[in-house]
Amino acid sequence: LSGLCSNDCPRKITPFGVNQPGPYIMYTAVDANGYLKNGSAGQLSQSAHLALQLPYNVLGLGRSANFLDHLYVGIPRPSGETSVRKQEWTAIIPNSQLIVIPYPHNVPRSWSAKLYLTPSNIVLLTAIALIGVCVFILAIIGILHWQEKKADDREKRQEAHRFHFDAM
Repeated sequence: LSGLCSNDCPRKITPFGVNQPGPYIMYTAVDANGYLKNGSAGQLSQSAHLALQLPYNVLGLGRSANFLDHLYVGIPRPSGETSVRKQEWTAIIPNSQLIVIPYPHNVPRSWSAKLYLTPSNIVLLTAIALIGVCVFILAIIGILHWQEKKADDREKRQEAHRFHFDAM
């Protein structure tokens, strides 16, 4: 997003603004074979009226379930300025949406990123599997505890029936 306000922004409000032409996004990740994979895209590279490009970027990771190692976002700088306007984020969750708010433009360290994650059925299946494993382990512990208690009772009964010659 552009991170701009229509007028002066209050101190505690982060301006979202609207989408802007020119941001550049690049990522590095490790693929399923262990090789480093890079990808990049530009946002709204057309400047025509009613451009056909979408106001966001979709970066396809392929069959990778790993986190993005590094995500770099850069925005264009005004002509005559020499400072680089880019920021890096690490360990971004795949299958999520990341909204970057570059405010203020000239201080990349203060840019904020909001990560939106939509959980799928896999989260529910994982929770069910975890609960099932816990119940299975509790059943094994209960059976072993019951067998130990039964063996202790049997030993106590055998000890009670034994005649002690020392007592005479």
